Amino acid sequence: MALSQLKSFGIIRRKPTSAPDGQTDIEAAGGKVSQKTSVAHDLAHLNLEDKKKIVQAVTTLASGKPLNDKDLLLEHGVAMLQSLPTNSGLSETVSNDFIGMLWHDLPHPPATKAGPAARYRENDGSGNNPWVPEMGRAGSSYSRSVPPTKPKGPNLPDPELVFDKLLKRTGPFRQHPSGLNRLFFSFATVVIHECFQTSRTDPWINETSSYVDLSTLYGNTEKEQKRVRTYQDGRIFPDSVASERIMVMPPGVVAVLLMFSRNHNSIAENLLTVNEQGKYRPWESLGEEEKTWQDEDIFQLSRNINVGFFASVVLHDYVAAILNTPRANSTWSLDLGAEIKQLGKRIERGTGNVVSVEFAVLYHWHAALSAADDKWMENILRATLPELKSVDDMTVEMYKKATMVYGHKLMDTPPKEWTFGGLKRGSDGRFSDVDLAEIIKDCIEEPAHAFGAHGTPVSLKVIDIMGQLQARDVFNVCTMNEFRKYLNLQPYNSFEDWNPDKETARAAELLYGHIDNLELYPGLMAEVTKPAMSGSGLCPGQTTGRGILDDAVALVRGDRFLSYDFNSTTLTNWGFAKLGSLPPGAYGGMLPHLLFNGLPGAWTGTSTYALLPFYTPTAVEGILKQNKAIQLYDLERPASDMEIIGIHTHEGCKKAFEDRENFRVMYQKAIRDCTDGHDFIIGWDDVARHDPRSKLLHKVFFEDGFEANVTQFFRTNVAKLIKDHSLNYSNSIRRSIDIVRDVTNVTPILWLAQRFAIPLKTAETPHGLVSVPELFMIYLILFMYQSFNIIPANEWTLRDGARKAAPVLRQIFEAHLKTQQGIIENIVDWLAKGSAFSVSPEADRIYHALNASKLPTGDLVGDCIGMGAPVAGNLTQQASLLIDLYLSEGYEEYKARIVELAHLDDEASERELQGFVFEGMRHAGVVPGLPRVAVKDITFTDGARGPISIKAGHTVLIATSVAAMDPVQFPNPEKLNPHRPFKDYILLGNGMHYCFGARLVGCSLAATLKEVFKLKNVRRANGKQGHFSRVEEEFAGVRMRKYLDANANESPIPTTLTLEYDE
Repeated sequence: MALSQLKSFGIIRRKPTSAPDGQTDIEAAGGKVSQKTSVAHDLAHLNLEDKKKIVQAVTTLASGKPLNDKDLLLEHGVAMLQSLPTNSGLSETVSNDFIGMLWHDLPHPPATKAGPAARYRENDGSGNNPWVPEMGRAGSSYSRSVPPTKPKGPNLPDPELVFDKLLKRTGPFRQHPSGLNRLFFSFATVVIHECFQTSRTDPWINETSSYVDLSTLYGNTEKEQKRVRTYQDGRIFPDSVASERIMVMPPGVVAVLLMFSRNHNSIAENLLTVNEQGKYRPWESLGEEEKTWQDEDIFQLSRNINVGFFASVVLHDYVAAILNTPRANSTWSLDLGAEIKQLGKRIERGTGNVVSVEFAVLYHWHAALSAADDKWMENILRATLPELKSVDDMTVEMYKKATMVYGHKLMDTPPKEWTFGGLKRGSDGRFSDVDLAEIIKDCIEEPAHAFGAHGTPVSLKVIDIMGQLQARDVFNVCTMNEFRKYLNLQPYNSFEDWNPDKETARAAELLYGHIDNLELYPGLMAEVTKPAMSGSGLCPGQTTGRGILDDAVALVRGDRFLSYDFNSTTLTNWGFAKLGSLPPGAYGGMLPHLLFNGLPGAWTGTSTYALLPFYTPTAVEGILKQNKAIQLYDLERPASDMEIIGIHTHEGCKKAFEDRENFRVMYQKAIRDCTDGHDFIIGWDDVARHDPRSKLLHKVFFEDGFEANVTQFFRTNVAKLIKDHSLNYSNSIRRSIDIVRDVTNVTPILWLAQRFAIPLKTAETPHGLVSVPELFMIYLILFMYQSFNIIPANEWTLRDGARKAAPVLRQIFEAHLKTQQGIIENIVDWLAKGSAFSVSPEADRIYHALNASKLPTGDLVGDCIGMGAPVAGNLTQQASLLIDLYLSEGYEEYKARIVELAHLDDEASERELQGFVFEGMRHAGVVPGLPRVAVKDITFTDGARGPISIKAGHTVLIATSVAAMDPVQFPNPEKLNPHRPFKDYILLGNGMHYCFGARLVGCSLAATLKEVFKLKNVRRANGKQGHFSRVEEEFAGVRMRKYLDANANESPIPTTLTLEYDE
């Protein structure tokens, strides 16, 4: 046998074994003799290509960024492993890392379960972690974060003396240094009671869950939840709250929680309307089991979404104020529930949470109590304890007696009838919007007190003493320094290190002797506070500041529903999209949405009271001046009774249109915003200015044969767009077309672009300035801002959008007006020929006619904007609504007649088809009404509705959409009559401000209907794509609709509707 063979068999060894059988331990165990090569050895012997792949893999994995699997990095890595010998040390190392990477691709165990049960929160918070369902359940014990390893002697100071020397409020009221107000701490009270409600009979038990799940609103048990539920379509009783603890809090606490109570029913109604999976049906058509299921599903999904709003307010308003984000002129926020990977490994989330005794101590924020809430507390105590001479004389026994009396009075009343702050419920069970708004605005104006030593008012003395005793004798919590060490903070070295105020430090030293003896409760409440600065807005004690952020991460990131399951499965597509839409002007905040939604008549759209509600007006003014944004806001306290009044009858609407003495148009301010300070005719109420300009513009805009030209344009382009964008099913005559996206939202924009020579960016003219969708959105935002800027929640978005959009059109119109005259015109036309910038004959005529007026160019630019915007705003969506209407159940006979008319071209057929346009607008009009402002207090007779009182300055909606169904004017209004005289309608206004473009409406929409219903067997596509998905809200007695787009975001106009037809 050759030597090389002996070596290969491994029988030549450096040292012989001492075993009697001559085998090594590995050989005796049946193992293979194999010595691993080193990683360095294997790397040195790799070929150049494999070395490059190793470097690429290491750098890619180290970056933590997602892999581009098209680079085949994984496959190349496996190929390299396959090429290495079995005893390769590099192969073993890389293989192990490969296994680890694949393991960490998925959470272990999975964070959630599939199926309906995992979508709902349990009423007691259990099941948040599906594998440890009891974690964080209401009615379970607190956890402990920090082991108390410092022995405590028997000589701990009297809690009352601790209060007097360290905590008792002394001296003048010290306003919060960041300007945080009473409303901020009212909301903080709700947040704290979400997670901390110590049992009155067993102090170890937390009666609420350890999650921010709005248990204050919905209850901690099934029994409490029944207090608020109507058990019909997921709704809760009006202005209901399940927690009796919240109802005995100061009025601002209850008022802010009621915004979420109102939000719940708004969500429930929208879920029912959207009906995302088509599973909900009218209540009266359901059996008992079906009613139970539908109510439960809508209620639970509404709760999930509402909790999402609550968590958003916590993160985007509350934590933002804690960190002073608005003062940094920023909208930054922490996305606590997001998926985070560090070096390819996921940081866990959705694993559950249990609040601890240490944080139950930390959240005693009594020092921040406002003077108003201090007074409220004292009044409550005196009302229930008339014998009390001084609040300072209050004992624990007296306090318990007072709370018992107050609580029993509450519990003797049915929960849906609970009231607070002297308010009374109306016949509908709701509190007055005005009363709630005034409470909230008072809270906004009232400054909070600063944190720190000597800050707790005497009215809370007993509560502070009870808190100290609970922390010491029941919870046996750690010391102040032990808590700091646990949070990875340096321990305090002395009492002056803890609080630099010599008198406070000396008092604490006399009470405790050594800094390591300082108890957690007074240590947290009286320590040195953080400064007011960017990154620090709450300005609590140093330790408290760190603890709050730690707790926020635990509460949100640990909650499965706010992290792993914060998606369309638990929130629906509409709900998830809704939560992703933050109101502008609020520095990233979400609370303004709830204020606008809950109290729509209490704010202006740019009010700092609504947009920055956690700061006092003085603080807000300073923030906005510093951010150079003060000119964008309304700083005055808004009136609370500015709800918009609707006029609903045909007679009343017609009379209001004509009464320009009492009802004035309100458009001019927005028009000037869009036109760089110029007016348009719809903003003038005086005949002297209005009529001459109106006559001029009608002559400019409407050429001879206008209607015939419009009809030809719309018929040609609608037919072409349908042909170009239809999809065919294979081996079938079936065709599919998104009639809204590809046709009705396009054709009017093409008409405007031709009429005003707007250079479109298309496949044929790629160097144009704007695409069709971009031009559509520009016109739409201008139309809405100028014509319907009366909903406060929309004002900022409309104003901001209009200010960005208007300059685009102004520059185009100004350029055309300047170049379509004189010698320069021929040069420009020659250069633009065949491009997107060429001027059509229609545009050439219009610009020449405008220039002939000799009016200032700025005025003419404004006129161009004013003439065009309503076309985009009205014709696009009105065409979509008419098509949808005539494909709806109950309109079959009208559809059949329209199909017949679509194949006829005589004058009578055209008139009848236009009749169907106006009758269809009566049933599905795009304009809910036209706004006016009352000049003086007036009692107005609204037809058969009778007299209504309107105050000066109030916005009035002349609700033409409601008047269109007035049975006095239209007997049997549900029936359509296409032969009705056009003069019977006021859909387009009446009197001096009758719609400028009325001549365009009938002919363009009739042409659109003709081409659509000429399609063979035109019908809706199957499923949701063949119907509008929409949400509704009532506004001034009108049902206002928004439509869901392709991303389930709310849009003011329809964006998609798929039809089918046969070729």
